[in-house]
Amino acid sequence: MPQQRNRVDQSSQGRLRDVFNSTGHRLTAQRECVLQLFQELGDGHHLTAEEVHDRLRKAGQSVALATVYRSLKLLVEIGLLEEVEWREGMRRYELRHNHGVEHHHLICMRCGVTEEFVSEVLNGAAADVARHRRFKLVEVRLTLHGLCRSCRERSDQSG
Repeated sequence: MPQQRNRVDQSSQGRLRDVFNSTGHRLTAQRECVLQLFQELGDGHHLTAEEVHDRLRKAGQSVALATVYRSLKLLVEIGLLEEVEWREGMRRYELRHNHGVEHHHLICMRCGVTEEFVSEVLNGAAADVARHRRFKLVEVRLTLHGLCRSCRERSDQSG
């Protein structure tokens, strides 16, 4: 069984190398470590560059913070990660969803908890607006900022 897993890993790595090569970039060990972290976490995890750096360091990987920033930027450019604008210019990164449905984010302004959601109504409305204004819609990305239930309840109790 472990041999089969290695073949899958090598096959995945080969496909990944092809993606990098097709965009004129090399798959370096550092870039692979950054991407592997997101793949291991799976969908729904949103990390800052500093959090990526910290997790890699704790896992025994020696990757400079500047290298993490450059790797994240490139992984977004070639479509493997998505950059999500958080509050006050803070950026977080997540694994790009491949299920073809645009998703959106609810972000708590107090604690930072994030919930992803899909809304066909919002996606349809965006498509209608784009069509009426003769825009070619490339993506729909909506980030809603507010207070999560826990933070709202804490505010209600203290007020």
